[in-house]
Amino acid sequence: MKKSIRRPAPPVKGARRRRRAFHGTRLRLRASFASRSFAGMRVDVVGEMPRKAGEVGAVEGDAAASLPIKNFLAAIESDDSLFSLVQPLAGPLADESSSGRAYSGDLVLQFRQAEHCRQRSLHFLLLEKLIELLKEAGSQESLEATLCLTSGSALGAKPADQEKVNQNELAVWLRLAAKGDSTEQAVLRWGLGLAHVQQALLFTSRHLRLHLTKTGG
Repeated sequence: MKKSIRRPAPPVKGARRRRRAFHGTRLRLRASFASRSFAGMRVDVVGEMPRKAGEVGAVEGDAAASLPIKNFLAAIESDDSLFSLVQPLAGPLADESSSGRAYSGDLVLQFRQAEHCRQRSLHFLLLEKLIELLKEAGSQESLEATLCLTSGSALGAKPADQEKVNQNELAVWLRLAAKGDSTEQAVLRWGLGLAHVQQALLFTSRHLRLHLTKTGG
């Protein structure tokens, strides 16, 4: 007795066409995604922070800058952060630009614990992680971050009796710059860039805490 072979039921009319249509749509989405540009923030590391030139003035009382600054200060002073600001964070300064407007502001950060301020290898890990995170954020055409590892005593006037003590303390100097077609657009982009820096610092704090726990630092 021959076994009956069960043949698969013929496809419902129109199903093959729908599958083809869906398959084509999926390919188009992938192609569209691959063709888009996701270049992140431009990040440079320098041995010495360059002097600013052509400063016009600060944007005072502008909500586009003051609210991100307020949020940044609250985050840096929270328990989630390993860092503190060495100098007060003011609003971004306006620079004359060949195309549109450019605004920049400086952040100078140190580890809260004094023993961490003297560990050069820990600062290298900090810079490495910040570069990695910031390069994934923002837009290369509108945002730029310049990082510099510097001596804490070189950042400002110190009392004579403290200079020798602070010579071995390190700090990270970060200059955030934003460009726009108008003042409002440039300041808004600077505020968005500051939010990226805030998130990067908090994530880096968690990363370094794990490192310190493993190494007993």
